[in-house]
Formats: sequence, structure tokens, C-alpha cells
Amino acid sequence: MSVIQIFPSDEPLTLASGQTGPLVDFEVPIEPVPMFLRFIALWTDNTPLNGAAPTFGIKLGEGLITTVAANDTEVVIPGPKEGGTARCRRLNDDLYLLTVVNHTESRTSWQLRIKNKADRTLRFVWVNSDVKDDTFQPWMAVDDQLSITSRSPVGFVVVRNWGTGTLTIDDSPGTPVGGQDSPVVLVHRPAEIAPHGVDHLAFSCGDVRSRMNLEHTFRTNDDKTAHTTLQIVADLA
Repeated sequence: MSVIQIFPSDEPLTLASGQTGPLVDFEVPIEPVPMFLRFIALWTDNTPLNGAAPTFGIKLGEGLITTVAANDTEVVIPGPKEGGTARCRRLNDDLYLLTVVNHTESRTSWQLRIKNKADRTLRFVWVNSDVKDDTFQPWMAVDDQLSITSRSPVGFVVVRNWGTGTLTIDDSPGTPVGGQDSPVVLVHRPAEIAPHGVDHLAFSCGDVRSRMNLEHTFRTNDDKTAHTTLQIVADLA
């Protein structure tokens, strides 16, 4: 069974220019298989900064923190025995792929930290897995609540993709949200949202006899972050 971890769990890690984040544990399985960590550096909606690359620090057990630069240079991660090696490659649009190989210290704790070397504040999300393709993980970030009324029957919700893979939303326009008898209907959703991307969901509201508090969980390919539920308040006015 493959390992898939997404960090952080609630919202991206915000680092000011020159700031170094905390050490974060990540999992390495018992088998000496390669581990892949895919990072995204978020700046502003729909736009990567493409500034100076961050550096990554890896710590094995009680050893020293080893800096891994995003220049595809292999470095040794020291451990009590043979720690392993790591290298990081910069990809397009502020995405980075860090690979750890040749490790034999899988029962010892592994930790990672990020230093933001860009001249702007960035927000970081990363995915760890022993299967490279599994590090393409979307993260649907949706507004907490939609308020809509029968007198102002059209409402919009902003949706972002904070993840490292393209987000797809499977709910079809015309679908009631909050239950089959809900007066609120989804009328627009984007086919997909790329990493860094922002778009919107649109809803219409039919007749409401009394205030209704509804909840809808969208069907998406984001099955790891548990951030796909929208609270809906439908009212008369």
C-alpha cells in the first residue's frame, strides 16, 4: 500500500521572504523505495511568482539538517548508518519535486523544512508518496458558506486549487445541493482548475418557505484534504 501524505492539513504554510518554516515529520516506509515530495509555492490567484527557488532541509533522526537546493544536485543525508541521498528539481510554475533514495534508516524519524528565498511572501503545500504519480494531488479550497435567497436567487462561491495536481469537480449543473428536495441548485462549475487556479461555482435558489440550513459535499478528485463541504443558508429575503 502506497504512502500519501499532504502537508499542511488545514491551510498552506505561509512563509515571508527569507523565513524558514518548522521541521515537519514525513513518512518513509520500511522498504528502501524512493520517496517523492512534490511542492507548490503559491503566490496569488492564477499566477505563480517564478521568483527565487526555496531551499529544503532534511533531518534524519538526531542528525544534522542537510540543505537540498532546487538545482537537481544530489546530496547525502547523514544517518546513524547510511541515511540516503536526496535531490530536488524545479518544475514549471513554482512546482518542485524532491526525491529521497538509497535510504536504509526507514525506522528513524525523517523531517523536512522549507526556507522561502523569494522576495515575496509565499504559501507552501506539499505531497509525499512512494509513488510519483500520487504526488499530483489537488486541494479544493471553497468559501465556507453560501447565503442565498429566493428574492436574490443567484449566488456565487469562490473555489481555489491549492494542490499540486489539477482539480476536477464532478457535480453536474442542475444538481440540487444540500439534498434532493433542496431549493438550491448548482448552475455552473468549472470543468477543472489547474494548480494556483481560482474560479467560481454559481447557484440558483427557488421558492423558500422558511430559512434552511443545508450542507453539500462536492464530488471531486480531491479525496485527501476533506475541504470539499459547503455550508448553505437559504432564506426568504
